[in-house]
Amino acid sequence: MPRFEPAPCPKLPGAEELAKASCGYLVVPENRSRPTGRTIRLMVAKYPARSPEKRPDPVVYLAGGPGDIAPLEANGLIAADFIRDRDILVVSQRGTMFSEPALTCAPADDFARELLGLRFYSEATERAHLAATEACHRDLAATGADLSAYNSTESAADFADLRKVLGIVAWNVYGTSYGSYLAQTLMRDHPEGIRSIVLDSVLPTTYTIPGNWQNARAGFDNLFQACAAEPACNAAHPHLEETFTGLVNKFEAEPLTTTVSDPATGEDLEVVLDGGALVDWLRNQNYAVPLLRAAPDRIDGLAAGHPDSIEAIAKDRASRAPPSGPDLPALGYGLSFGVTCREDYPFATPEDLAAAGREAFPDYPASVQGEGVGGWAYVNQDCRDVWKVPAAPEAMHQPVASSIPTLLVSGSFDTLTSLAGAKAAAAKLSNATIISIPGIGHFVAPASPCAQAVIVSFLADPAAPDTTCVGALKPPSFTSRASP
Repeated sequence: MPRFEPAPCPKLPGAEELAKASCGYLVVPENRSRPTGRTIRLMVAKYPARSPEKRPDPVVYLAGGPGDIAPLEANGLIAADFIRDRDILVVSQRGTMFSEPALTCAPADDFARELLGLRFYSEATERAHLAATEACHRDLAATGADLSAYNSTESAADFADLRKVLGIVAWNVYGTSYGSYLAQTLMRDHPEGIRSIVLDSVLPTTYTIPGNWQNARAGFDNLFQACAAEPACNAAHPHLEETFTGLVNKFEAEPLTTTVSDPATGEDLEVVLDGGALVDWLRNQNYAVPLLRAAPDRIDGLAAGHPDSIEAIAKDRASRAPPSGPDLPALGYGLSFGVTCREDYPFATPEDLAAAGREAFPDYPASVQGEGVGGWAYVNQDCRDVWKVPAAPEAMHQPVASSIPTLLVSGSFDTLTSLAGAKAAAAKLSNATIISIPGIGHFVAPASPCAQAVIVSFLADPAAPDTTCVGALKPPSFTSRASP
């Protein structure tokens, strides 16, 4: 029954590379346990090889999130233009924007903006979050969608069907963040036709929600240690970790409220900076090298009360809130909640989350340790009281065993995934190569020419990737008010 239907490519600001692609929809069952039930459509964009010596085995890209906008996320990878001799297929996973149905959710986006003016975690914040989740579930259920069918098992089967429908004999799988977890699921459930796998910013199948604390600890440690090892940074910021820990405690006890210009509308926007918000801010700097380079200066500037540091941190938080309005880019919350409540929530308790926070950051306030970095504490109530999808089999959390050649790429400043996670994912992969790129955060390849070179060599010969450039790398220098 799965089939492919050609269609025009959509237009999306920030995904300009789509103009070079050809598109269509993969039609598959919404729930494969009910094959005669309703069908869904997944948007597929094919970016043609740019080299005249095109290879027959394309690269298929698995986006993160879960629920991210695939063409937007993949745009940097395509624009980096280092995979030139293969077509690249970018699939908008089930439930995400540009697929049908797109399980986006205005109440959840509105809450993300409302959170800017609230304590990062409090009873009032929890009530507002739960109300948004209830509204989201109510709206999506009213569309007739089977919300239990939006998960990694069904998504992996979608990719397997795509390969068959397009008549692809062999392809190379590239997954980033959650997409790396999905790629491992694909490797386990549907290994047929997979020539090689690249896992960028690796989330192992052994992951559970408390692991977010360990990942944040690893990224923070590497950032602080890199500053200490650089003479100029160490001279300017000699006690960076202690300073940041002090700020987390200070602002959790006495939050700072400031007003910035809304990046989307230009209107005044109130932003509350408390301890949880500061931890979330530093965690999110890992998405761009310039932000990471400036982080030590921002931390010390905040400690000194410099208005420019306060404004920069508040504006950064405001910029991460989703835009509000119809036809704007939006997260696929139906997939996000479907995966999280089926595959993450059942395997850890709130007590596990708080214990992981205490272990990773023993000097943070208890209120921060228990909230779950990134706001994951909310997920427990969302999943228990609202989403209520069946738990995944425990086998999903076992390491994947495979002989498929696999390249695992980690960034040393990544606070969302870690080198330890890459090693856990590789535990039973007999043909695995792991590289760690210093000074890079989440989604390594677009920001690292060395990682790009290793990936190109791996795609050319998965049995013998050339990793020699990695050994000569050093983190980029940190910036200050006096430096560019």
